[in-house]
Order: sequence, then C-alpha cells, then structure tokens
Amino acid sequence: MRANVSSHYLHKGGGSEEEYEDAFATTPDMRRLEDVAADGLGIAISDGASESILAGRWARLLVRHFTAAIPDVLGTRDAFANHAVGAAEQWKLSIGEYVAEREAAGRPIQWYEQPKMDRGAFATLLVAGLSVMQQEDGSSLATWVAAGIGDCALFHVRDNRLLTSFPMTDSAEFTSNPALLNSKSHDRDLIADRMKTHVGILRQKDDLYICTDAVAAWFLGQAECQNRPWETLEDLDTADGPTFADLVDEERTGGRMRNDDSTLIHVTVW
Repeated sequence: MRANVSSHYLHKGGGSEEEYEDAFATTPDMRRLEDVAADGLGIAISDGASESILAGRWARLLVRHFTAAIPDVLGTRDAFANHAVGAAEQWKLSIGEYVAEREAAGRPIQWYEQPKMDRGAFATLLVAGLSVMQQEDGSSLATWVAAGIGDCALFHVRDNRLLTSFPMTDSAEFTSNPALLNSKSHDRDLIADRMKTHVGILRQKDDLYICTDAVAAWFLGQAECQNRPWETLEDLDTADGPTFADLVDEERTGGRMRNDDSTLIHVTVW
C-alpha cells in the first residue's frame, strides 16, 4: 500500500513567515507532494502557543523529537509521556544555545524576558503513524494510530464521508485554552493523563487530513454546515483548485477561519 503526502502552511495574516509558530515533520522527511510507502509513515504536527516565549522553537523541537520516536511513542501512554519528558531535556540544550546566540549577538536576555524564560514554552502536539500488515488471503490491512495533547486534529475521510474526527468532534470544542505541553514539564503522570489516543482502519483511497487548530475548527464547522471541506482540500494546488494561501485568505476574510498560523498535512492511501 502506498501513500501520497502533501503539506501546506501559512503564517498569520499581517505577520511574516519568520513569525510562523506551527511546525510539522514527517518520516520519511518531505516538504512537497510525494509518493511513499504507507507502512511506517509518521507525521507530527504542533502549534506553538504565542503567549509563551520561543513557542515556535519548542514546536519545531517537539515534531522532530516525536517523529524520530515513531512507532514507539504511539505504543502506550507511558511511552508518550516518557518521550515528552525527553523533549523537555532536549529543551535545556536548545535554550542554552539560544542564550549563547543572544549574547554573541550583543542582545543578552533582558530582565523582563526572564519570567517567561522561567515558565518555559508551550505547544499542542499530534503524532500519527501508519502501519500495513499482510493478511493470510494476500490482502493488506492498514491502520493509523494517533496520539496527542491539545487541539491539533486528524480527520479520516472515506467515500466522501467524514469517518473519524480526533480528538475534537465539535467545532465548539475549540477554545483559547487547549491542553498544552510545557517545555519544562517532567510530570509523566500529568502528561499521560492529558494525552488522547485513537486507532483507525485504512482502506485504499481513504484520506487523512492532519491540521492545527485554525484549519481544524474550520473543517469541522464546514462539515457541521453540511459542506464537504475535504473536496476543497483534496484539490489544493491543482489546476482545478485553489492554493492553500488563497483558500485560507478567503476563509479568513469571510470570518469562517480564525486568523492564526495554519498548517495541513494531507495523506491519501492507495
């Protein structure tokens, strides 16, 4: 079984690409439409909380750390929590490098930045992995496993119908206070308690849409209005469809999508 994977992202309107605080990573690593083996495909997506310092840096560290740990990180709650603490340990090194960079540039950490530095960075995270098993009759059985904390989301579409919405099932569930991973947290029990997980079965021609909260809330809102947002998303950057930037700009202007960093990973299996 194979998979086509495409990625799309856009910073906040009125901001710059350097201010983009979402992050995503795949294994194997890819940044454009690619055809890969479905077995072993891994994806991580994260939304850095802008209220915290260096949120984008933390989000980037998380997706790199967790994709490198697929499939182990998806095995149990304890495994997820252990890897989250491992990411926090890596953060200590990353912050040390950041402080050194600031000092070398003649811009040392200021007194008013220190409280936020002490609190650490915050981000949501969703990790997904695909696996394929051969059956006795010669057919293939593919599954996806997802785990995460916060409001990044995965949508599973089959035969033009939304089959699974994880972890949110209602657009009203998206609030300004999602569960977050803190770069200084070593509380494995708390992390394990907050994370959610789900398993699904994949058939050929199924689609997975993995996205950060602005796109996810829009997706569910459109589905609740009896629209089929996946029909628009599957045509992104084709001759028959809009670019991701044009779609997001139009939906933001129309008040149907929040003006926030927006990220989407689309996987089609065949």
